Amino acid sequence: MLGAMSESWRAVARVGDVRRGDVIAVEVDGVQLVLGLDGERYFATQRRCVHQGGDLAEGIVSRGHVVCPQHGWRFSTESGEAADAAGFCLATYAVRVVGEQIEIDIARGGKQA
Repeated sequence: MLGAMSESWRAVARVGDVRRGDVIAVEVDGVQLVLGLDGERYFATQRRCVHQGGDLAEGIVSRGHVVCPQHGWRFSTESGEAADAAGFCLATYAVRVVGEQIEIDIARGGKQA
């Protein structure tokens, strides 16, 4: 069971590749995502905003939210929920740091609040 669980984690970056308050584009098994750093916590969500498809890789992290550069929609870095639009939510993915590697769990990803 443990071996199967570890197979779902994919290395996407190294510690230091993303700075506090920033997001970067990453890809896991053909799925386009963003990886960000909110304070000391890494998070991962789908790359495109659910509002009008803005590229969140060009966004910023502010006060616990990833902000879409297209229209300023804000989504919780923990849950993916939109701050100002009930019912809208980004898919989120589990993230962990192993040594210097940042990994995303593709099996437990795509969760929406």
